[in-house]
Amino acid sequence: MFINAQKNSLFHIEKLSEFVERITILPCVILGGAMAAVVAIGVIARYVMQNPMSWSEEVARFFMNWMALIGVSIAIRRRSHLGLLYFVSKTPLALQRLIKFLSNSLIIVFLYFLTTYGFKMVIAAKAQIEPTTGISMSYPLLCIPLCGILAIIQLTLQIVLDLLSWRKVKSPFGE
Repeated sequence: MFINAQKNSLFHIEKLSEFVERITILPCVILGGAMAAVVAIGVIARYVMQNPMSWSEEVARFFMNWMALIGVSIAIRRRSHLGLLYFVSKTPLALQRLIKFLSNSLIIVFLYFLTTYGFKMVIAAKAQIEPTTGISMSYPLLCIPLCGILAIIQLTLQIVLDLLSWRKVKSPFGE
């Protein structure tokens, strides 16, 4: 009965993790396409029409920041964030699991500070207006705490999945 409950928990946590990934992929794809379109329009305006648009570079940078930071949670879900896999893979399996848990715990601490200070930055930048677009700088900076929240959710789900499948023979680093 315990094994069935554990498999059921794994299934639901995996589905929740997949849901978080799905709701983050669409904005990343849209932002990537919008960034490419803004850059293309900016290049055409500058070099073909000889009338550069001052806002295109700034808007493309904002789109890139949003896309990259939202994409962090997708990378965590797919377990493609950086790690010292070569050295860790040479250690015993129990030590690999401990290293994985400790590194994920340290990443969560970092993400907590990123989120906390990101919100403080957003609040502090509310009065700062970008010169070319005229928008408050708090909007572009909002991607920082949002990234932290999404990444904490996704990493917490991955940690729970790792802990529930702790007895598996395979490496916790996906090798």
